[in-house]
Amino acid sequence: MLTYFAVLKTKPVIYYTIKMTRTVTILFLLLQFPFISFATGIIGEVKGSDGELLIGAVISIEPIRKQSVVGMDGSFRINDLPEGEYTITVNYVGYKTLTKSVFIPASGWVTEDLVLDVDAIQLEEAVVYGTQERKTAESARATERVASKVMTVVSAQDIELSPDLNVANVVQRVSGVSLERNNSGDGQFAIVRGMDKRYNYTLVNGVKIPSPDNKNRYVPLDLFPSDLLDRLEVTKALTPDMEGDAVGGVINMIMKDAPDAYSGQLNLSLGNNSLFGGDNPFMTWNTGGNINTPPSWRGINNAIPSDFSTNHLLNQYKNYVPNIVAGLSIGNRFLDDKLGVMLAGSYQQTARGSESTWFSTGMLADGTTSLDNMEERDYYQLQKRMGLHAKLDYRINQNHSLQWYNAFVNLRNDQVRDVTRTRTWGSYDPINGNAGEMSYVTRYRSTIQQIFNSTLTGQHQLNSWFKADWSAVYSKASNNMPDNTKFSRSGSMTNWVEEPERIAARSSLTRRWDYNDDEDVALYTNFTFTPEISFIYDTEFKVGGLVRNKNRSNDFEQYRFNAGNRALVKGEDWNDITDVDWIIENPTGVNYSPNRYQSHENIRAAYGQFKFDFNQKLEMTGGVRMEHTDIGYYLPQPTNEIIDNDLQEMSQTYVDFLPSIHFKYKINPKSNLRSSYFKSVIRPGFAEFVPIENGDTEDDWTEMGNPYVERTIGHNLDLRYELFPSGMDKFMIGGFYKKLINPIEYSLNRQAGYIMPDNYGDAENMGIEIDIVKYFNKFGISANYTYTHSKIVTEKAYYDREDPNDDESDIIIRSALEERPLQGQAAHIANLSLLYKNPEIGLDMQLATVYTGDRIHSLSAFYGNDMWQRGFFQMDLSVEKRVSPKTLIYLKVYNLLDNAYEVEIRQPINEAQSYFPHQGDVGDNVLVRQDFYRRQFLVGLKYNF
Repeated sequence: MLTYFAVLKTKPVIYYTIKMTRTVTILFLLLQFPFISFATGIIGEVKGSDGELLIGAVISIEPIRKQSVVGMDGSFRINDLPEGEYTITVNYVGYKTLTKSVFIPASGWVTEDLVLDVDAIQLEEAVVYGTQERKTAESARATERVASKVMTVVSAQDIELSPDLNVANVVQRVSGVSLERNNSGDGQFAIVRGMDKRYNYTLVNGVKIPSPDNKNRYVPLDLFPSDLLDRLEVTKALTPDMEGDAVGGVINMIMKDAPDAYSGQLNLSLGNNSLFGGDNPFMTWNTGGNINTPPSWRGINNAIPSDFSTNHLLNQYKNYVPNIVAGLSIGNRFLDDKLGVMLAGSYQQTARGSESTWFSTGMLADGTTSLDNMEERDYYQLQKRMGLHAKLDYRINQNHSLQWYNAFVNLRNDQVRDVTRTRTWGSYDPINGNAGEMSYVTRYRSTIQQIFNSTLTGQHQLNSWFKADWSAVYSKASNNMPDNTKFSRSGSMTNWVEEPERIAARSSLTRRWDYNDDEDVALYTNFTFTPEISFIYDTEFKVGGLVRNKNRSNDFEQYRFNAGNRALVKGEDWNDITDVDWIIENPTGVNYSPNRYQSHENIRAAYGQFKFDFNQKLEMTGGVRMEHTDIGYYLPQPTNEIIDNDLQEMSQTYVDFLPSIHFKYKINPKSNLRSSYFKSVIRPGFAEFVPIENGDTEDDWTEMGNPYVERTIGHNLDLRYELFPSGMDKFMIGGFYKKLINPIEYSLNRQAGYIMPDNYGDAENMGIEIDIVKYFNKFGISANYTYTHSKIVTEKAYYDREDPNDDESDIIIRSALEERPLQGQAAHIANLSLLYKNPEIGLDMQLATVYTGDRIHSLSAFYGNDMWQRGFFQMDLSVEKRVSPKTLIYLKVYNLLDNAYEVEIRQPINEAQSYFPHQGDVGDNVLVRQDFYRRQFLVGLKYNF
């Protein structure tokens, strides 16, 4: 605990540390109370003759007929045994039953370690198909131990117990990983080792999938329901047989596989979000009335107001919107176990949102921050997440097998954002009042994201030393935002007192459509050779390649409306949006939009890799990967500016050679020392490469893509010591160093007049990671901590006088170099989970806490004006109770502490600004944003059949 909290220094952090510590202490006392005993008994450890700890083995004792189950650390404990002779019987699948006599004296406890012999059954003739058990926490530890690269694994067992419903929230429990969240507080993108989402990629069953994101290549992890996973792997050091475009890490989702026999699971739960209800009902609208395609896409070149219905844009209020989670998976094997089938589906409905306060800021001539607008924002978001998963595998014989995997995930977000905006003229004066204006903006937005993936894989053992595998992949991702409507209306304000009767509908209405899709066709091939070399214990050579063609299209349309010059009074002239006679400003739509484009990215790759195991002590894996990239875009409707600059179409091609070398020294069977180096390449995002304007920005400058932005090259070093003492326990400590050549960062291009992505010299990122899992029989602690330090220098703008010695001279913009961390990188990330697993009474509990330290939330074009997310705690609870051999019930509670998510500018508040609501005392940093997400809970059951 002391180590975990040593880096947290702010007053709020200390408060919540004390608060959490008290909670933890009470929980542990409650858990331990029923099991405290001062009588005599027997304690010990149970293992197999092969040295494996037999976690879950059943121990029976006669004649008093007591039973115990071996705990997570391989130990057992039986209390309250009077003096006398007893017979102990131990049973565990795959091992011979052990029966042993033991005498318990009156003087105290007896320590007895029990060893079971492996149960070897001789068969005259049999065909054996090996199936790797990948769902348990023990298998996760084993995978980490034997892997040739730096890897962290989260098992299905751990995922089921965790409070997390989607992959994004699961991955935040991994050491060195933090999340970028959306406006409803849900995690979306992983930041690995302080490296922004652009520096990571996502796999499904080892295959890269496209992103539905409308600007970037990274995949929103909240798309994937966690109950479809067998395990989650996070690889932090790349080998040549992996695609080379990651610096932070690679997230691989291993989906459910066919079981050895018929089995299935049904999962049902119901819950609530405490944010909604009572005085704050859930706000929504008739989403079925959205216009899916705008008039211009339907061949209407001169639209009229009647082409745009507003009848569905009436607020609907619900006092209760249930959170629902439902999942079903069924699997079996047929045709003498040759054909395996796994079918799984998941549906989740969650009502999310936030109570938020946003401040719009500006820069004064003296370089300080001004507070211009204050917005009270209420978000109401109904998420419907669906996942379908089908996997077939066919074992042709012992040497040849085929797998066909299909997956479809869909996430629909229906969001209402209701904003009350206060614009002041001058500084806030609570005594004399201050005139300004009030405005109201309601946005109705549906976002439908989906990914389809179909992968056919073959595995062939051609002889004793040569095997091959291949994968043919088709994937398509899309993002659709139909009829994104923003309804703005103005009011009036005198001396900070709102006059509601003067709310008028004379501002604006916009209707916007965005659509993009990303289609991938890929072929992977790998050939593995394992020749015998006399002076090397184990040898493996591997060669292979990749061919991928990616095509992306982007479409956009927007219409603008106004109510004329009329200042209609709400309550007298109008009540709802349907009462306003709208005038269309652009009946032909947006004739020339750079948001309409096609782009492509074609990759050709080949690699050679070796792995040598010297005397089962030193393992060396290395090689080189070559990747050829062809990336480009085409603008079918360029603006005149684009034509003049000859940027309507552009393509870049380049070749990268990416070497890597990994060393693993096996100190003993339970501990390793690892070191590695790998080189990687990070390509710019699609919208970063295409010269399109970002109309969603709320900054003082418009964002635009940069066709001249170059790829980033990463050089990565790792060093790690790892220990796997027993069972599910582990201890890992390591350091990493990353050198980025030409990192892509956003900054102000004053000549172009835009905020643009560009390359800025070199950047460094380094840190240390500690990861611990320790069980004390039924109690356990899982903790990790990562410290990261990064540095980059970019150009920023600031205001100055044309003549610095003349206070009356004109104000101009100058530039200066500013040193800062990489965007999204938090210096301190920590996780702490308190675990309780008692198989005897069928009870599992986890209290999980994650802390993400201060980090840059968004970059500003101005010097010293970046927005920083303040350090953030989140605590969640999960409890499972088995009520029958096939049925368990569970409770999941999210965001127990209900902490505020806050963003600040690190400039001191002045006297006038301190009077603004939610701002602190003079000298504190300026608050830009404050969100409260409130608590959520789920109660459910799982039935195994």
